Parts: sequence; C-alpha cells; structure tokens
Amino acid sequence: MRTRQRPIRYAWSPEVLTGVDCSAPLADRREVRVVGTPATQLSLTDGRIIQAGTHATFHHDFGGRRRPWSHYLAQPGVLEVLGKASEEGLATGFLRGPAIATAVDLGAVNARVLAAVQRSEYLDRNPPFRSRRTRLRWSAESSDCEQEIVFTLATADLRTLRLRTAEPNPRALADFCADLALHDWLLSTMLDIVDRAFARSRPGAELISLLRPGIDHLMHAWMPAARANRILDRVWQELDLRSGFSLQWQKTVERIRDQLSVGLIEAMQPFTSRPRSESA
Repeated sequence: MRTRQRPIRYAWSPEVLTGVDCSAPLADRREVRVVGTPATQLSLTDGRIIQAGTHATFHHDFGGRRRPWSHYLAQPGVLEVLGKASEEGLATGFLRGPAIATAVDLGAVNARVLAAVQRSEYLDRNPPFRSRRTRLRWSAESSDCEQEIVFTLATADLRTLRLRTAEPNPRALADFCADLALHDWLLSTMLDIVDRAFARSRPGAELISLLRPGIDHLMHAWMPAARANRILDRVWQELDLRSGFSLQWQKTVERIRDQLSVGLIEAMQPFTSRPRSESA
C-alpha cells in the first residue's frame, strides 16, 4: 500500500493479478485466444472516492501455442494474443466492449473487486450522499507520430478513450486514465447534484442542503493531472481544451457559489428590513 498527503490524500493498493484465458474482443468478432494476467489496482481519494482499474498490454505470440501458467505469471499485466489480430482490430473491439460471452471483460474484474471492498466489515454503511458509478474503457498505443485523443461519452455511465502518445509506460498510462476517470466522475456527479437542486424553485435552506454534498466532498478534489508525467500532462491539456472539462467544472462551481450568495442575502433580508424601533 502506498499513500500520499499532498496535494490531496490518496492511497494505492498493490496490484493484484487475475488469470484469464478467453477470446480477444475483436471488432470483426473472430475467435482469437488471449491468455495472461491483467493487473488490477484499487485507489482511494480523500477517504471517500474508491476506484478500481484493470489494465493489460497486448503482446502477440506468433507461435500461437498455449504455454504453462508460470510463463504468464512471469509477465504481470500482459495478455498474449495467440493468433493473428491487428492492433486496430484489438483496440476497436475492446472499446466497443465484449461482443460474445467468452470475450475478455476487464470491467467485470473491476466490478468484482469493488463488490468485495463494499462488503467489508470496516465500512460504516453511511455514505454522505449516493451517486452512480461511471466507467472508462480505454486503449492506448505508443507512437512517435503526432498524438491522437478521442474521448467519447458512450452512455450515461460509460466513457471511452482512444489514445496514441509517445508515452510507452503502461503503468503511467493506466495512472493517467484513472485520473481522467476520477475527474469525469467528479464533474458528472457535481452536475447531477446541481441538476437535482435546481430542478425546481426551493427555499434557500433546502437548496443549500441539497448542494452541500458537492461542497463538502467534491469541490476540493478537483486537481486534474496532478500525477501525470510531462508527456501525459500535455495530453491532458489538449483533452481538457477539446472537452471543456475544467471550464464546465469552473462554471458549475461558480453557479453553486452564486446560489449560496443569493441564499445568504435572502436569509438576511428579514433582519435588514425590520423596523428600527422593533429591533431596539
């Protein structure tokens, strides 16, 4: 377990390996076998926000021969492709999700690990507010050519990211995508809180009560790319410029603060408008 205190409290678990032997998620739905040990890591942000992330690097075994498990355990975080499959087909198929029941599903690994954590007897079962989960399914290819970033809101809870970058380190890429997933969740959850609070006209006290979870637990956690290296920091800047993540977050926070100011002014009006003789 690793922890840090600056710029926000953060903890990482050791990586846990899961042995898989199943079909590759190819775009053309051909049956190509993959065997290996994807690596899963849990992280906890500010003692409140838990994430599970599973990543694997695809390697081609052109011999196409299944080896003993000791071979795959010696290569943690690697999936060997036993057959012919292009990088384009693997990336596209993975981002689309499992098309057949036998295809590798890294999201299922994350769901299993999160379920195990949530069953822990150490949790008080009293969250300050409830929110929906979001998922980020990503693929990255190392390239010395111009970088490419395609970020998509696929469904209400699923995002996809396809990335080409000069960063060759799978662990650095996984950390970057975990950070992106965290900030996408922060923004999505804050927008949900604001939408529910402003769905209809409410008294100031009720409005503040509905906005308070975002104020107490989310606002201070917005620190994008705090862990990214030099190469991926530039990737985040380009992605942020295209998607408007930080701009939308800033405008949402400003909207909350404006409403709090209005609520405070309204709460003070009975005292400022009371006749001087009555207040004496």
